[in-house]
Amino acid sequence: MESLLTGIEIPQSAMAEGGVLGCCLLEPGCIDDAAAELVPDDFYELRNRNLFELLVKLRGDGRIVDVITIFQEAKDTLDRGVEDIGGVAYVSSLPDQVPSAAGLPTYVATVAGKSKLRSLVHTAQSVLSIASRKGDDDALLDEAQGKLLNLLATERESGLIPLKDVVRTALDDIEEACTNKGKVIGIPTGFPSLDGLTTGFKNGDMIVLAARPSQGKTSLALTIAEHVAIDNGISTGFLSMEMTSRALVKRIISARAGVDSHHMAGGRLGQSDIKQITDTAASIIKAPLHIDQTGNLSIVQLQSKARHLKYRHGIKFLVIDYLQLMHTKADSRVQEVTKISAAVKLVARQLDIPVLVLSQLSRKVEEQGREPCLSDLRDSGAIEQDADLVALMHRDGDSNLVWVSIAKHRNGPCGRAKLEFIPHLTRFQSPRHGVDTK
Repeated sequence: MESLLTGIEIPQSAMAEGGVLGCCLLEPGCIDDAAAELVPDDFYELRNRNLFELLVKLRGDGRIVDVITIFQEAKDTLDRGVEDIGGVAYVSSLPDQVPSAAGLPTYVATVAGKSKLRSLVHTAQSVLSIASRKGDDDALLDEAQGKLLNLLATERESGLIPLKDVVRTALDDIEEACTNKGKVIGIPTGFPSLDGLTTGFKNGDMIVLAARPSQGKTSLALTIAEHVAIDNGISTGFLSMEMTSRALVKRIISARAGVDSHHMAGGRLGQSDIKQITDTAASIIKAPLHIDQTGNLSIVQLQSKARHLKYRHGIKFLVIDYLQLMHTKADSRVQEVTKISAAVKLVARQLDIPVLVLSQLSRKVEEQGREPCLSDLRDSGAIEQDADLVALMHRDGDSNLVWVSIAKHRNGPCGRAKLEFIPHLTRFQSPRHGVDTK
């Protein structure tokens, strides 16, 4: 048998493929069960692939599935007619290869498993081919990582989950909520007003924090990340495409030490300031906050770095600053941002962690002098569609009070939280009055 890699045969099972088709021919209802788990490309043999596709089509059209209709459809739609599905003798023999249709689940599982293994072999072949090429090392690594990540991203899971399993997990969620009685059950933000609306950021959720430039979205995201990693000891990743890790850490030290950031940058520090800075640095040096300052990330790099942070450092929360600084190949900016948004959502779901991604708002907010709304999310409506929670920042006049409006909340209420920005510390804190849902 032909091999893709030396010593490795192409994974396939002619017996299992014939078993699936035999069951479908014995009982046409099996076509529905098989089609829920398999696609034609899961079949290795071309004749089996063609026959399965034809059976699914007949079933989908509501037509009778028997030998006569199968052969007639093959003659009408396939280039070589019945020969493309193995010939009359082969198709007629398939029902005799299975004792009954009861074996369908086993045959389907085998065909699906072999298909996944073939994908793995093909991906390995592609990676080896990339590794053997000459060119920019980083570009080649990026391409190879893309192949591997695409393999993981296309891993199919059954969309049908038994109701009893769903009921159990739903009851677990309800029991947890009753036990906590409104307390934070996800990743806490550190702001009671926000946590009251969200009960914390949930695993698998894409949270969008959007604002116009200079409204403090990076400062708020960093304040949240600082609270999660340093105060709660929860491993946190921070992908910063706009600021260096050094600049971010200086902000954290300034905020936690209570030392004016401008004084710290200019070296205008007293002995008490220096002691505060030294003590603060010592207290946070082992905090599980992992900052990556790579700029202009591609989708592949985003996925790669997120996975590295998850599996190497065990992160349970990820911040991305910010969405519009990422890039990918697309025909337009709207399509590009649409792909990027989908990639961020995929990272949240695959890693099963909350992902907080910062985003810019349209200039219309400033030009029209109004509070932002969901339609102001810049470049693509896909951001609103993909996000599980969208928080829009809006400064209250010329004051340091900032409204954070939960404009979309897939699994909870919308509302507004009022926060206060501390300019000399470049951080946020809760003011006296927190929540306003009007």
